[in-house]
Amino acid sequence: MPGEGEMMRPWSGSASLSGRAGVLGLLPSAGGGLASLESAGQTTRLLDYYLPAYLGTFEHLVYFSYHEELLADYTDDPAILKGVSLIPRLKSTPYRIYACQLPLVARAQFQACSVLRVFQATGAVPAMMARLLYGIPYVTTYGYRYHAVAQVEGRRLSSAYLRALEQAALRMAEGVIVTTRELADYVGRFVPRGRIHLIPNGVDTRLFAPRGAKPTAAQRHAAQEAAARASSGRPTTLLFVGRLVRQKNLFRLLEAASVLARRHALRVQIIGDGPLRRELAAMATQQGLDCTFEGTVPHRRLPDYMNQADLFVLPSLVEGHPKALIEAMSCGLPCVVSACEGNREMVEDGLTGLLFEATDTGQMVSQLERAIQNRAFARELGRAAREQVLRSYDLERLLRMELDVLLLAVRKRRRRSRR
Repeated sequence: MPGEGEMMRPWSGSASLSGRAGVLGLLPSAGGGLASLESAGQTTRLLDYYLPAYLGTFEHLVYFSYHEELLADYTDDPAILKGVSLIPRLKSTPYRIYACQLPLVARAQFQACSVLRVFQATGAVPAMMARLLYGIPYVTTYGYRYHAVAQVEGRRLSSAYLRALEQAALRMAEGVIVTTRELADYVGRFVPRGRIHLIPNGVDTRLFAPRGAKPTAAQRHAAQEAAARASSGRPTTLLFVGRLVRQKNLFRLLEAASVLARRHALRVQIIGDGPLRRELAAMATQQGLDCTFEGTVPHRRLPDYMNQADLFVLPSLVEGHPKALIEAMSCGLPCVVSACEGNREMVEDGLTGLLFEATDTGQMVSQLERAIQNRAFARELGRAAREQVLRSYDLERLLRMELDVLLLAVRKRRRRSRR
């Protein structure tokens, strides 16, 4: 477990509804569950932040999983084990079929819920059915254009299916949480503005903190290593965190790195996993790059890597509101990112980071080199980025906003039931 001071204080809030707000049902992305979050290093966000926040307001939580799993395999927190019921998948049915069966298989558990929280709009099928069958409202997040990602990856049929699913899920939702203004405008084509809530992704600003901001023991060690690297002339480290998929534009990143490596001592560090790992590793070897593939790293360890790196780079073709970018900014790490939707919502070029066109390798090289050659400028970018995160992306404040949206859905349902 993290040491004292590494994480924000335990959830102490409740929202604006007197008494507890009944039962909250939780629906992961289609085919998802705790095992999926664990494989991505993201279980901590759910267990340490979201579940305690929800339990501070709701009497009980029901988590509907697509995996055969037990909650006790992921936490020993007695409050969570007592306050959360995990409904595991019991049959080896394809997940898309199971999504349609779930409200019937777990009928009693669905009917007990006051409201459903859908973490991604593509996982809304059970919630849509539960609304039709039992009148249970749901709130969903629309964090990025899922159909656009499928399009980038060449999955045309999937893109068409996701576009139709998104629009149906958004129209039926009691509330839609969007993470950027551009997504709010897009959702506004299908959903009345009063049901759209702009709540960006957030970060624990105590855990993800720069050197010198009351550092933990691990962060102090990282700072010492970085200082030793600088004094010994060791390479500049470019850090990427994310899935190794086409959307992330990583082959172009390696092209840019190979150009930079001819002029600067350079190291590329890639955290994450995905289907392109073998191809990317082969390309890095072919280019003669000093490139390490760390695989999936537990969420609590990411600040250590970010405090050891010199620059964070995110060259994505498509993004929603990337958590890894917020976390890097919170650590005061200078960020050089593509100017795609989502990234440009957070980064103001030359002030809180540097932007480049995702399809322009030369521009990526130029912006990275600008930060490599002017370290004082890069440090100022990191400082300004940290200040922006403290103003706009503190996770505890954003969780309170989300709870208000859920409670609004509960109140509306109660009013309807009294008519």
